[in-house]
Amino acid sequence: MSPIAQPNSQVSLNQESLLRRITARIRQSLELEDIITATTAEVRALLGTDRVMIYEFHADGSGQVIAESIYENRLPSLLGLNFPADDIPPQARELLIKSKVRSIVNVATGMIGQSPVHDLETGELISEDICYRPVDPCHVEYLTAMGVKSSVVAPIFHQDELWGLLVSHHSENRTVSEDELEAMQMIVDQLAVAIAQSYLLTQARKKAQKEAIINRIITLLHSLPTIVLQPALEAAVGAFAGVGGRLCLRNQAVESQQVASRSLAECLIPGNDCVQLYTCGQQPITPEQTIYPLIEQYSAWQEHYKSHHDIWAIADIYQDPTLRTLQAVFQPTKIRSILIIPLEYRQQLLGYLTIFRNEIDTETLWAGRIDQDQRQMLPRVSFNLWRDAKKSQAQQWTREEIELAKEIGQHFASAIQQYELYQQVQAFNENLEKQVQKRTLELRHTSEQQQAVFGVISKIRESLDTNSIFQITTKEVCQLIKADRVSVYRFDHEWGGAFVGDFEATSPHWSNESKISINTVWNDTYLQNTGGGRYRYNETFAVDDIYKKGFTQCHIENLEQFQIYAFVLAPIFVGQKLWGLLATYQHSGPRQWESSEVNFLTQIAAQLGVAIQQAELLNQTQQQAQKLTQALHNLQQTQTQLIQTEKMSSLGQLVAGVAHEINNPVNFIYGNLSHVSEYAHNLLTMLELYQQELPNPSVEILEQADEIDLEFLAEDLPKTLASMQIGVERIRQIVMSLRTFSRLDEAEMKAVNINEGIDSTLLILQHRFKAKPETAGIKLTKKYADIPLVECYAGQMNQVFMNVLSNAIDAIEDYQEAQSKTHHGEIIISTSFGQIRDNIQSIVIRIVDNGPGIPEDLRLRICDPFFTTKPVGKGTGLGLSISYKIVVEKHGGVFKCDSQLGSGTEFWIEIPIRQVNGN
Repeated sequence: MSPIAQPNSQVSLNQESLLRRITARIRQSLELEDIITATTAEVRALLGTDRVMIYEFHADGSGQVIAESIYENRLPSLLGLNFPADDIPPQARELLIKSKVRSIVNVATGMIGQSPVHDLETGELISEDICYRPVDPCHVEYLTAMGVKSSVVAPIFHQDELWGLLVSHHSENRTVSEDELEAMQMIVDQLAVAIAQSYLLTQARKKAQKEAIINRIITLLHSLPTIVLQPALEAAVGAFAGVGGRLCLRNQAVESQQVASRSLAECLIPGNDCVQLYTCGQQPITPEQTIYPLIEQYSAWQEHYKSHHDIWAIADIYQDPTLRTLQAVFQPTKIRSILIIPLEYRQQLLGYLTIFRNEIDTETLWAGRIDQDQRQMLPRVSFNLWRDAKKSQAQQWTREEIELAKEIGQHFASAIQQYELYQQVQAFNENLEKQVQKRTLELRHTSEQQQAVFGVISKIRESLDTNSIFQITTKEVCQLIKADRVSVYRFDHEWGGAFVGDFEATSPHWSNESKISINTVWNDTYLQNTGGGRYRYNETFAVDDIYKKGFTQCHIENLEQFQIYAFVLAPIFVGQKLWGLLATYQHSGPRQWESSEVNFLTQIAAQLGVAIQQAELLNQTQQQAQKLTQALHNLQQTQTQLIQTEKMSSLGQLVAGVAHEINNPVNFIYGNLSHVSEYAHNLLTMLELYQQELPNPSVEILEQADEIDLEFLAEDLPKTLASMQIGVERIRQIVMSLRTFSRLDEAEMKAVNINEGIDSTLLILQHRFKAKPETAGIKLTKKYADIPLVECYAGQMNQVFMNVLSNAIDAIEDYQEAQSKTHHGEIIISTSFGQIRDNIQSIVIRIVDNGPGIPEDLRLRICDPFFTTKPVGKGTGLGLSISYKIVVEKHGGVFKCDSQLGSGTEFWIEIPIRQVNGN
């Protein structure tokens, strides 16, 4: 076949048609084999070459032809053949991986083309065109040996890793166009999508297969009225394609009540009969005369699971030195690989599930025999088939199989308890007539116990207070199981602790002097050294007789000190943390605790932990609510203080500024008035001398004297200057009062005159006392006592006076507007001595008005932040709240209000004369 070059337009149409067909194939099917088979045929038809194949790489670098299309047998088939990793030199593999080049080889011209071309050092693209260079002679000889004269190779990538190659071979010389090379690249890109989809399909199928296996085993374990383990074992062996398996379990049905807690290792001691074994398929052959009839009894088994609790995957038993003693029992068989799955329930080893696999024979079909000598460095000239057959190969356990084993082991372990219960029932049924009455009593007792448990639980849940919970629990449990004492013990952070709950039964059989009570500290060195000991593992510890348990003499003496001869300790868990113990004591003597009693105490301890957790959560919630309330209160206080402080600061600055600006010109006038008075007096004296010396003045002087009324001027000018002197003095007093009120330079506590502070405040408010056209004025009465200087924050106290007086004036004005415009308002201010708490000398300031009064429900709230009865824009509700804090919190004083509707309101302000303890 000699392909005829097609026009570019025809090639382009063929490419588009080919891509549509391949894309449609990918969308129609997710089966990779169908896709790659159709792809090779379509590509060969497009290129018109003798052979197109898809080559997949293995993990070791070798590869296999997995799809192929050949035209009329022009070239031999390579489908299914494997090629060694050496067939692709390292430098060529590096180009495929790093640069993703597509290569074209023409044997006749001895040239190889590559596109695109990247720099191997920097990874930068050098050229997208086909770049030709001489081909390696070894490569030419290799292709010639295969009967190939023209070759095109495009790498296939999956998840950025080299997955395989799309290869086109032709037995004659052939020129490859850039369009054909681009078409192959498009097909390779579509193949990458198909491979990714196929991988996802494979993973989904494996997951579904795994779930089906697990569901089948779960069905076998749980669908029957009683658990039947043999079919489940056979299903587990089949899941791993095993040839045999074993299920070795601790058999509690044959154990007595006294030895029911024996471990699996104790049960596997030769001579014991407390092991149940299930087998299927091939088994190891143990000698008839041996002390270890079970392979699970060998020391290798026990030694491994002393320090390991996971799955033991043994790929080759003859390569593991720890299994040397076990190899003899497997030598007569073809078993080579073992998977040992430990079955654990509540951290207790219950048994082993073991899967066996035989050794296998492997065969690989290679394209030519590989000789490990110098000739291997040359291209192979023979492609005769060679089968690499290996006998007795071990099968590796895959990660997926180990994960599956973990899940199967968990389901087996969860069914063991039911299985052991079934064994016990089977053992009891052997002597059913003798056990009927006993079983009936046990069931009745169990029912009563459950009712008792529910009763105790319901009473516990009636309260969320821990002390009440402890009291109810200890009392109810003590009375129900008729114990001498039931206590609740709580661990501290060092695993010591103290009793936080206790109930003692009244008994005539012992002295009731056990020395156990609430807050009794008991530090056990064993618990402290082990961080909670056995109780960390949720284990309840019951002791019938302290003298028969093997305790140390020191431990016995400690128990005797508290008159304890038998006890049950059940762990209390709050969440996942060991919180304490529910302790039941017998002081009157030894006692054989029944399993139902121990179970009852265990259940109560578990419920007690839930109740404690709920109580703690409630307490935390309440504390958080209190913190939020306090934070809101603090925020309101902060806002109140900021607003009022800014307000008073602005007012103080304004007052101080006004006082300062007035003070300068007033001082100027005041300083010059004395000189003006003196000058006027001198002038008048001089004028009088002129009149005496010149008794007959001219007509013009007489007319001017008459015009200015000289006699009146001489008489009134001194009076005018005296009035000006009084006015300026009054202005100076006002300025001093303004400065006293602002006290911007007195932020710290100091001794001040309270009466002066009140007067300075009144000076600011004096305009509000005057009568207006629509309302009468307000009368002000001051009754000041001769009081000493008082240590206080002067500016803040002036702020208090301002707030209280402003509210009193507002109340009278509102009353006048609403009731009677002729109402004569009056405010009485008095200061006096008093005595505050602990006989501390104080100053009392009383401000009384005859306004309308305050209703009782509003009077109780007047000091709340932001509470106001004034219209919007007239009041902020902060004044009295700030005043209360200044007097009470800043000065340790008293701020209270008394009021009678229709009679008026009195504010009582009292602060110590001397501050104590930094108030």
